[in-house]
Amino acid sequence: MVALYTAGSSKPGSLIVSSASTAVATSSGWQDITVASTSITAGSYWVAAQIDSVDSVEFATSSITYYPKAYGSFDSTWSSSSTQTTSEQWNMRVTYSTGPPPADFTITANPTSQSVGAGATASYTLTVTYGSSLTSGTTVSLSVTSGCPAGVTCTVTSNSLTASGTATLAVPTLITTPSGTISITVTATCTSPSLTHTVTVQLTVSGPGSYSTNVHPEAVQIIVTVTWTGTGTASVVLEGPSGSPTLTESGQVIYDRLTYTSGSTTPTSIHRVTFNISSYSPSSAQTWTVLVSLSASYTVTIEVS
Repeated sequence: MVALYTAGSSKPGSLIVSSASTAVATSSGWQDITVASTSITAGSYWVAAQIDSVDSVEFATSSITYYPKAYGSFDSTWSSSSTQTTSEQWNMRVTYSTGPPPADFTITANPTSQSVGAGATASYTLTVTYGSSLTSGTTVSLSVTSGCPAGVTCTVTSNSLTASGTATLAVPTLITTPSGTISITVTATCTSPSLTHTVTVQLTVSGPGSYSTNVHPEAVQIIVTVTWTGTGTASVVLEGPSGSPTLTESGQVIYDRLTYTSGSTTPTSIHRVTFNISSYSPSSAQTWTVLVSLSASYTVTIEVS
């Protein structure tokens, strides 16, 4: 049996987790003992082992100190007395540190999930951490291997690292990207030594709001202003009757601004797009459609001139 304790003063502190009684499978070599998965933070701990046989384990130091205890379940805390003996319990102080094994690396993402309106682009920071003996110059390549929304290309920059560092994952969406949550997986690969790790992020897409507006024959512009509280990214698409023409923000006049009221740390965001429709002026009044994509609650104002 083995147990994990917090680090007390020169002895184990409080019991964190212990294994069940495990039969010895061999008289020599390593013995695997399963302990339930437990979350701990980096720091110092005690590992305690009980063996149901006197004198089967020796702890060699100039002064051998044991806390005598008969074989059985581990105590939640340790007594204050100790003795020098060859009892059935052996203990070892260990230190747990976060990070990759020496000849390996880890990859993490921040944030691990976020929400955007359809048509916006989500961005994640990927952090690659080299182990101590994974030499600088060893190349780790990053690529998106699954989950990218249909019709767009997900990119990783910088997608090749030769030391611990960060990269950016960009996940664009279309105004037509379906609402819902998707998982995007990035694979990090090293060829020498041969190592592969993945990280998965979540993206929740909110479908666009649809707003109809009347357009008179003399109209040359449609100005759409979206206002909301906080930060974020809004996207606007303008569609003519029956969806033709479809005008995106590309090439349009765009105005973005953050404003703050006195004493507030939360901004009001303004996103304004001016669509030039002079070449599409109808001969009679028409109904056009404004599509607004934003994950936050917002107000929209439409001006036709």
